[in-house]
Amino acid sequence: MATYLMRLLQQLAWLPLCLVAWAYPRDDRLWVFGAWHGRQYADNARYLYRHVRDREPTLRAVWLARDPEVVRQVAKEGGEAELAYSWRGIRVALRAGVFLVTHSSEDVNAHASLGGRLINLTHGTPLKRMGNDARALRNDVMTRLFERYLRHLLPGKRRAEMMLVASEVGQQRMTSAFDLPFERVVPLGYPRWDAFDEGGGELLRGQGIDPDAYSGILLYAPTLRLRGRGELDLAQGDRLERLLPWLAAERLLLLIRGHASLKMSGVQALLAGGSPWLREAPVSMFPDVNTLLPAVDGLITDYSSLMYDYACLNRPIILMAPDLDDYLNGDVGIYGDYLADAPGPVIDHWQQLPDAWREIHSDEHQARLSDFVIRHASLHDGRVCARATAVVQALLAGREPRCSMS
Repeated sequence: MATYLMRLLQQLAWLPLCLVAWAYPRDDRLWVFGAWHGRQYADNARYLYRHVRDREPTLRAVWLARDPEVVRQVAKEGGEAELAYSWRGIRVALRAGVFLVTHSSEDVNAHASLGGRLINLTHGTPLKRMGNDARALRNDVMTRLFERYLRHLLPGKRRAEMMLVASEVGQQRMTSAFDLPFERVVPLGYPRWDAFDEGGGELLRGQGIDPDAYSGILLYAPTLRLRGRGELDLAQGDRLERLLPWLAAERLLLLIRGHASLKMSGVQALLAGGSPWLREAPVSMFPDVNTLLPAVDGLITDYSSLMYDYACLNRPIILMAPDLDDYLNGDVGIYGDYLADAPGPVIDHWQQLPDAWREIHSDEHQARLSDFVIRHASLHDGRVCARATAVVQALLAGREPRCSMS
């Protein structure tokens, strides 16, 4: 709540800059990128930025961030980056014709970007309901009043001119959530799928984990609850501890990586026990989870959009939803039918994992997984960044953007 209000106050303080931004001449060959409220060099924006920087010589790509460490990270790669509200960052934002973000114009410079084209690359095909479709969870009176009457007046809350999404499923959900014309939500695949080529095994070795020491690696990646206010007992009492002998017998490593905004409990004592079959893979260790996925032989998640990215690899997905009824009825809600749409077995707790793993290896769920891959990952072909660049250029040229597999 405090972070949310601080961002609102910062937007109000910089409002005079908007007057300059509206009148400033724009250069459509200058493309500015940013992600995750300016705090990360990550996600779809990162991979499309690299493509434009390295393969589009007629374009200039600049990354804007609020964190100096992000600026240093981009510069270390040989890229151009500035602090979003520094004098140099403001000058870049005033001149740029295109802004490509993962969330909103707050990823770059919300005020100086007014007058430029705002393209939302999004940050995942949503399973959790978003925008207009989400069940309201903010309860304090002042926040509700702001959301209803003032939110859309601030530059950081302006609607993107176009959204690029991973699939036709994402197109349908984003159109509904953000009230955009259907033709302005374009299914192209995700630039971050390029991360699958970066070698997840080497990343694990860099953290002292040798993939060759195991017959397989499972990643447990639960998502947040109640927009970051909910908690999840990852150990489920003693159930995870009782699973360790099975992991040892199967020589399976279980990696645990919770959402950055999920309050997790119950697992630290087990991790401290030093079991060779249980390790943590936190955001601090692996900032970009997509780079880790190629080293993973099976994904266990709950309501995370990570399942749609992992579908690109056509590997087993298990859904473990110990709080399914609570999530469906007391959280933001989900799209579709959770059980009918599942790509594999749906379980309630850790003790059901061995049976689910056996079912997967008997091909009991192969048809479900194949259908899931077709629906969500059919655009994974190694050409997503080139398509995205072409679509943005078509928009700038006044042509109707559309998906093409070429």
